[in-house]
Amino acid sequence: MPNRVKRFTVSERAVHWLAALAFFSLLLSGLVVGRRGSFHDVMYAWHLASAGVLVGGVALIVLAGNRRALRATARELGSLHVEDRAWLGAIPARLLSGAPEPPAGRFNAGQKVNFSLVCIMLAVLYVTGVDTIVAGTHHNLIFGGHKLATIALCVLVVGHLYMALVNRATRHALRGILTGEVDREWARKHYPRWEP
Repeated sequence: MPNRVKRFTVSERAVHWLAALAFFSLLLSGLVVGRRGSFHDVMYAWHLASAGVLVGGVALIVLAGNRRALRATARELGSLHVEDRAWLGAIPARLLSGAPEPPAGRFNAGQKVNFSLVCIMLAVLYVTGVDTIVAGTHHNLIFGGHKLATIALCVLVVGHLYMALVNRATRHALRGILTGEVDREWARKHYPRWEP
């Protein structure tokens, strides 16, 4: 059995999977919102409940879970350092010539940017969603912003899924979000500045 290293706590994994499940629940229910009939009413209630479960669930995990780990992860994901800017600046060379990735810490700059953009899009979705409920219409400029934020978030999620499931170099990370552990050698190769 390969030597494993702890990457994510149960609390960190719980937030990730709650957000993932809520996203797909919100997306599927949101696709039928705006139509007429009892099915629409049920899906609209489902949509609102999914948004509430996401916020309430994350709050519950933060209150009852490993706050220190969650705080540390949020701090790591929310900060771009000089090394991260170098990582982002090297993207063209990696795409054009296959140059190796610059060394990264526990999260690379791509993961950090993805996290920040997901948080921004979720905030936009909540603000525009609440405004749509208050205004009582699905045909205004704010609802258009809700749709655009949904599309942007879908693009981010598709990219995330590609990196987790398809890309051969990064799909080993999926084990970390499933079990909490990753292969030590893989971590050294992809995240050499991370000290577990």
